[in-house]
Amino acid sequence: MLRELQSLDPAVRADVLRVLDCVVRGLPAHWQRRRGVPQLMVFLDGPENVRMEKITLRELSEHGYLDEFSRWAAGVPASKARKHGCAALVHGNRIHARINRIGPIGSGRHFPDTFVSVRTVHRDLRMSPSFSLKFDVEGRFFPRLVFHEWVFDTIARARQS
Repeated sequence: MLRELQSLDPAVRADVLRVLDCVVRGLPAHWQRRRGVPQLMVFLDGPENVRMEKITLRELSEHGYLDEFSRWAAGVPASKARKHGCAALVHGNRIHARINRIGPIGSGRHFPDTFVSVRTVHRDLRMSPSFSLKFDVEGRFFPRLVFHEWVFDTIARARQS
């Protein structure tokens, strides 16, 4: 992840890091134990602000059929990136089970996510980077999503270079 971030143009890297930083700081507030990681759209909103909004499967399906995940996973943030400069689609690794409702006893959507996928798109890049951020769940009675320490270290080191 660090090598991929360092290979980006400094202006593009700054935008991507702002989006990643918003994901790392804001996702724990949106995560729920039973529902997992929601589908979120993160995009730049002016020179200083980054905005995070929930996006429903219905809104995503406007960009193609949901079973064609690979097609719309990049298309959805690309439409936002044209307007705002940089955008990312954020979802858990169990999104296919939630869409198709597969799993034992028909409840595959209730298996927990183990990592977050962040598909970034920048209007100045042809091939935009995608990131997988692993996390843990801490606490039994009041669970919360906690990213591994290497995620914070990687973002900080990429910002320094």
